[in-house]
Amino acid sequence: MSDFFIKQAQNLPRPKSYFEGLDWGSEVLPRDILCFSRTSQDHRTDGWEGISAKAGRYDQHSRYVLLVALKGDGRVGIESEVLDLRVGEAILLKPLQIHYYVELPENFCWFYVTFGLEGDLPDFPGGPRLLTKEIDTQFQEFFNSYEKEESLTASAQLGQLVLNVAKLEVRPSKAKLTDEGTLVAWVKEYVMSNLSGDLALETLARIADLSESHLRAIFREETGVSLGHFVKSVRLVRSTYLIDEGVDLPEVAKQSGFKSLTSFTRAFRRMYEMTPSDYRSKKKR
Repeated sequence: MSDFFIKQAQNLPRPKSYFEGLDWGSEVLPRDILCFSRTSQDHRTDGWEGISAKAGRYDQHSRYVLLVALKGDGRVGIESEVLDLRVGEAILLKPLQIHYYVELPENFCWFYVTFGLEGDLPDFPGGPRLLTKEIDTQFQEFFNSYEKEESLTASAQLGQLVLNVAKLEVRPSKAKLTDEGTLVAWVKEYVMSNLSGDLALETLARIADLSESHLRAIFREETGVSLGHFVKSVRLVRSTYLIDEGVDLPEVAKQSGFKSLTSFTRAFRRMYEMTPSDYRSKKKR
């Protein structure tokens, strides 16, 4: 060892505690980072490379998603809201937030960064944020590290990037609602507030004072998916929260609005490709 290093070591101050030292503390260090883009609108695609407002498919998973519109404006449904997403804006999605596509342009390029995280991000309001030039530069630096497979550097850069995006002001972006849109917003709010109740099309149409066919047509026109599919999907999202909270499966089925544990298990398996019991075991692991 050099004399200079020895001298530095000898001059170190006595620690305030021998059990607490330098740590990354509040640093956000994402793991299992994946970047990809989507440029194809094709609801027939079985994989993830194609997306469509006509697919009737809801995305929901246990990863964070940072979505940036690089080319082409569109509309994205996030749980019970429909938001405009414009070029140069980003949306940050939390784990298990159900999201889907309502309207997509003919030509578009949307960039996705998905990642896992030990712990949680600080609470942040949802909605689109217009990226600044500084954050655009940070994106480029992160992406360069990602392409070079410099994992630790990319993780630190992405963590800071996500925190900076979360601090940006959210643009008020609820899609402009026509009379039909106002009706759809009411339906979504009613469904979200009454998941364990009767949400049959007949019941919703009676409360809205519309014919079943009219309500069904308006909902699909405004959202791109069927009302029945929306109800079932949101109920299943609710069930994942209840399972995570340790609620017994029969009670999960009841609180999520399913008539029986059998029908709940069948619907859960169809959406998540595993049974509720398998999901609980996987979360514990």
